[in-house]
Amino acid sequence: MKVAFGTTLLDRGLNNPKQDGIDGIGQYCQELLEHYPKLVSPPSIAPYSFGQIQSQCGATLLPSYLKHVMGALSHIHPEAFFKDVDLIHATDQFIPIANKPLLATVMDVIPLSHPQFLKSQSRYLKSFAWKKLTQRAERIITISEFSKIEIAKYLGFSENQIDVIPLGVDQRYFQKVSEADKQVALNTLGITTPFFLFLGSIQPRKNLTRLLEAHAQLPRSLAREFPLIIAGKLAWDDGKTLAAINQAVSDGRAKWLNYITEDQKLALLQSAIGLAFVSLYEGFGLPITEAFASELPVITSNCSSMPEVAKDAAIIVDPENTQQITDALLSLIEDSALANNLKALGKQRSQLFSWEENAKRTLSIYQQMI
Repeated sequence: MKVAFGTTLLDRGLNNPKQDGIDGIGQYCQELLEHYPKLVSPPSIAPYSFGQIQSQCGATLLPSYLKHVMGALSHIHPEAFFKDVDLIHATDQFIPIANKPLLATVMDVIPLSHPQFLKSQSRYLKSFAWKKLTQRAERIITISEFSKIEIAKYLGFSENQIDVIPLGVDQRYFQKVSEADKQVALNTLGITTPFFLFLGSIQPRKNLTRLLEAHAQLPRSLAREFPLIIAGKLAWDDGKTLAAINQAVSDGRAKWLNYITEDQKLALLQSAIGLAFVSLYEGFGLPITEAFASELPVITSNCSSMPEVAKDAAIIVDPENTQQITDALLSLIEDSALANNLKALGKQRSQLFSWEENAKRTLSIYQQMI
């Protein structure tokens, strides 16, 4: 069994770590590529990347995706690369056009359900094209029951065509960082006080404007004593998010780390008071489980996939209610018993999310499709 496996977004992140970084899809690809060889009967994986100048994961480099699609639509035969494979696993929106069984991983349907959360001026045209290309798949993998319902609704797949395979947690998040190494990381990042942590790309659906407003409402001088550390690159700004971040930084209530290393990320997760992750929409919410594994209390939203992922191991709030967010932040400052209970519950829940299990279940779908 030979499987063509899309790595375009992984290669993009690996080639430009400070500008693009490895996003959720890239991490998903990276983990599967690492775990497939460890399986009892590993598949033969042939990675491919569209429009990249180099690949650090051994992918075959193909022309730009636009050239691929236009060539196929013009009845020019698609890349010869796909002739020799038994199955195509499209892990991202770059879905090949080839006469082979097609499996697509769809983490969310934001392009269709919430196009306002996309940056592009041509978002509606791109969403239409993505929908049509995705509908070519025979089967879909998604990452939460919430996303399964959304996919059935917006893409028209029957539920028996959609398999839910939750994302895993890398073992490095369970490993303790020494106090000395944590202190080195915090000193390097200029962090000298206790802090709350936000992890993720900077974009409107991450709800940072409300989070910063809620954080600013902490009583007394607590917002400065316990600043919000924002760790993530800018995806796009709606004219409000960056203004809110800059004001909070100016007031001494926040610090924006546009780029951090993996070691610094681990140190932040094991040093913060809590993770504030109150998005308006997530297909899964990987920072939640990473924080759980790091024994970091989590505040997250009551919408989309987040309550499904967090269950009773986090403080659940209405992401549009700033008072609820403020109260949750304050509770982690003042209630050590609550914080300790959440650490224990989160650690226990994190052990349910396994990349090894994800790889096994994905391989099982490959076998069923060939």
